[in-house]
Amino acid sequence: MNKKTLLITGASGFIGSNFIKKYEHEYNIIKTCLIEKTPEELDLTGVDTVLHLAALVHQMKGAPEKKYYEVNTELTKRLAVKAKAAGVKHFVFYSTVKVYGFDGDLNNHDFVLTENSPCNPNDPYGDSKYRAEKLLRTLEDENFKVATIRPPMVYGEGVKGNMLSLIKLINKLSIIPFGYSKNKRSIISTENLLAMTHLIIQNSASGIYLGTEGIPVSIREIATSIEKGLGKSRINITLPTIIFKILCKIKPDIMVRLFGTLAFQQEDNYKEIGYKAEASMDDEIKKMIDKFGGKG
Repeated sequence: MNKKTLLITGASGFIGSNFIKKYEHEYNIIKTCLIEKTPEELDLTGVDTVLHLAALVHQMKGAPEKKYYEVNTELTKRLAVKAKAAGVKHFVFYSTVKVYGFDGDLNNHDFVLTENSPCNPNDPYGDSKYRAEKLLRTLEDENFKVATIRPPMVYGEGVKGNMLSLIKLINKLSIIPFGYSKNKRSIISTENLLAMTHLIIQNSASGIYLGTEGIPVSIREIATSIEKGLGKSRINITLPTIIFKILCKIKPDIMVRLFGTLAFQQEDNYKEIGYKAEASMDDEIKKMIDKFGGKG
């Protein structure tokens, strides 16, 4: 079987570099930097699939609003137009769950989003990605298939962000306030996300993929998994109701991230590619801990 030729934008980023490391022998890979070359300057002769990872992600300190649309929307459109004109058959676009405009719910823990749920992005990052999704759909036809990936929170070896902050906090404290088990949060390890991406490319699949690991987990389950990885036992308490409510009023953003429900369920498409999450949460969190040296 001939190897597919895969052009990857954002190849030096976290997902791109890890994908290449894991699957470099499965594909003929062309790494592309869209800062050095415009889409119009690319030679896409012989390329089977474009894996478009390059993006302006959500900036904590903010970024000019128009920059999100220049990079995430217009650049994506130009790349896809170029790819289609060059005869590329498959385009895989990394989007975000921010397209839903929903950051979590502290009250309704039964609420679940699917790939078919309505999108109402509430910031330039999510909106620019959603506009790109819609533009890509207008280009899709029998000869140009488009797959969109909307990953939830990603964790695993080398990942930073909220999960790593939580690991460091639990590593420091002997008493932790994460006994809450009502919330449901969908997360995906790097290993499972890469495997899903690989299956999408191998099957030239189209449609929307959320990147889930089956049953969503509570903050208590995540904390327990972190304790296992650290090899440390913690006294895990549940915040008294009155304190929980007060914190929800004065620190709503933090409370939603920790105790809110943000759950996703794939309604279809997984069967088409044969995806099933294989890497376990305990194993992947342990890899994170070993990577940053938190154990012991």
